[in-house]
Amino acid sequence: MDAFRKLLYTLAACAAVAFAAAPARADTVLFTSRTLFNGAATNLTTITFEGIAAPNSVANFPSPLTLSGVTFSGPSGGSLQVSVLDSGFFSPLFQFNSGAVLGGFGFIEVTLPAGVTAIGTDLMSTNPTGSPFQVVLANGETFLVNTPLRPERGFFGITTDVAIASIRFTTLPAAPGASPGIPLLDNFSFGQAANPAAVPEPATLLLLGTGLAGLATRARRRKG
Repeated sequence: MDAFRKLLYTLAACAAVAFAAAPARADTVLFTSRTLFNGAATNLTTITFEGIAAPNSVANFPSPLTLSGVTFSGPSGGSLQVSVLDSGFFSPLFQFNSGAVLGGFGFIEVTLPAGVTAIGTDLMSTNPTGSPFQVVLANGETFLVNTPLRPERGFFGITTDVAIASIRFTTLPAAPGASPGIPLLDNFSFGQAANPAAVPEPATLLLLGTGLAGLATRARRRKG
């Protein structure tokens, strides 16, 4: 019985160590509707990119653009990082019934303030329109988002139980051999998930450790 009790205590201790060391798994919820996203998030700030470019013009940024604590950047080494484009610039290329938009060169990298667990944004492409987007989080989670033809806008939103450090939006060819469109973002919202999902793995380990400890206690009492 002593050997059995020692085994139970050892298993319980291992479970407790695993519980302490287990990393939190991101439990991510995807939204393709802004209305549904808004209902699942709180403390949202929305960047509209209005008032940056002059009417019928473009504002180019050779270095990353930071607005409301969010930094928008493009490929390193390029002469331009991102651009803000008025809807009248080279009409109708940037007319998505949304006003000014943020444009990138291949991809747009977004670096977020600490503690952000909800982001949502309109996604569009131009020249050509309707390009799909590959969306990649800093933790490696990857999503494929299809976008409609101009003047319609797509939407991508997520809530998660782990802070989002950064997110990259890259346009892909709509068909083999086709060119990817220029990536465009607008109405970029960020905040916190209203009801972050529970992470099951550590809880399961805790129950395992508690159960094993209970078995060990029962074995000790039975021997006494």
